[in-house]
Amino acid sequence: MDIIKELEAMRKRMIQEINTEFDLLIERAISEGLTMEVPSTEEAYESIYPLAAGSKIFKGTKPTSVIFPDNTQVYVSTWKQVVSTIMAQCLKSGDNKTKLFTLSNSISGRKRKLLAKYDTDMRSPLKLCDNLYMESHYDTETLLNVLTNRILDAIQYDYSSIQISIRNR
Repeated sequence: MDIIKELEAMRKRMIQEINTEFDLLIERAISEGLTMEVPSTEEAYESIYPLAAGSKIFKGTKPTSVIFPDNTQVYVSTWKQVVSTIMAQCLKSGDNKTKLFTLSNSISGRKRKLLAKYDTDMRSPLKLCDNLYMESHYDTETLLNVLTNRILDAIQYDYSSIQISIRNR
């Protein structure tokens, strides 16, 4: 039991030392005229681009959210989630859903079907709804090209007002 008391006492001493050091650093920063102004989190953390701007600008970036024309914002952390979110929005319309089912099994990449009713023969299937899967085993640029140019354009879905928020480096 003495060990627990010693650990607690050590923790208190360490916290006091850390607080003292931070207080000294803050005093020094103030005396040197440094300000504590921080840019807004959106400016410092994120940039927003339209999905229609082209997939090259998203290469090598990390998404933070998808912003739809009605200002609905869905937070994401991967490009696969971006695609899933956009396709979920697209599938809300019965007309789009019918067009996607009609399109399934008819568009293919070099080796695999891009949109299919079954996930067989797909390396990384993304389930869009019952009996509708999309191949998602691509790099960012190719995945977004497949989404926009091969699928959404084919069903004439207007994605021009969808925006993607990405993390700044």
